[in-house]
Amino acid sequence: MKRILPAVLMFLAFSVQVLAQQDVQFSQYMLNPLFYNAGWAGVDGESHVSAIHRTQWLGYSSSFDGDGGAPSSQLVSFSTPIKFKGKDLGVGFNFINDRLAPLSNLSMEVAIAYHKKVRRGQLSIGLKPGIISQSIDFSQFRFNDPSDPLNTGTKESQMAVDMGFGAYYSTEDYSLGIGVNHLLSPSFDFGLSQASAEFRNQIKRNVNISGSYNYKVSYNLVFTPSVLIKTDLTNYSFDLSGIVTYDEKVWGGVSYRDSEALILLMGYSFLEDNKMRVGYAFDYVVGEQKAKQPTSHEIYIRYNLPNISTGSKKIIRTPRFRF
Repeated sequence: MKRILPAVLMFLAFSVQVLAQQDVQFSQYMLNPLFYNAGWAGVDGESHVSAIHRTQWLGYSSSFDGDGGAPSSQLVSFSTPIKFKGKDLGVGFNFINDRLAPLSNLSMEVAIAYHKKVRRGQLSIGLKPGIISQSIDFSQFRFNDPSDPLNTGTKESQMAVDMGFGAYYSTEDYSLGIGVNHLLSPSFDFGLSQASAEFRNQIKRNVNISGSYNYKVSYNLVFTPSVLIKTDLTNYSFDLSGIVTYDEKVWGGVSYRDSEALILLMGYSFLEDNKMRVGYAFDYVVGEQKAKQPTSHEIYIRYNLPNISTGSKKIIRTPRFRF
């Protein structure tokens, strides 16, 4: 299995097509797996809170008047293992803020996962019920026809219920997962019934397939290739990464996003038992540069909390960050 898995990851990554992505895009996907897979809640045996801030295409501005600016995204996550009536569970939440010019999305998700030991690993199955609030500022649009029914000059908002699902299997050597976001495919028309047929914005189901493998180069050096495949079952995209971790404290590596960017990854752990971790990702755009600014930047912070006292046993994994 140790020899087969890396080949499988490479085959999956290079057998996919380009996806026009609706979900928030993060380069440090391996550090925030709960966003992609509900089954990951509590898997690493640690209680922690983490945050990511991403500025995409830094310096981008509208060709009209400069309004709108570059896309900006934030994610705050929490995850912890718990034991309930003798069962091993995990709970967590995601708070996502994503702004793309006149369109803004706010999401809140609560995750709960059931963990079961299977052979030499652990299988986790989880659900993520949530709420999405979408807003659009019509004052930022330029209308050819002033009488267009969408030309309200106001900001409209609408909320919808959503659901996610995930299954995740992990051992000390490797992990595999599949997660589905937006199972309910929520749609938004902002009450504009006269234009709903043309204007309705529906969020498609997104399937995320992940895999990683830990290769121990030496007792304190680990090389971890990983892949994330994203699809709406019509189009596909992938992120392929390789990270080297030294002494469970310092990490660095590179990543490639299909037809979009080359990425430099680095990070460091602080405090006793590596309680705080900070990561940084630098994206250099290699696809469709004329329509974008060439660089994107992403900062990641995580802090470990005391485990909730429910009888759950802390699990120590190597490396400390994994998906």
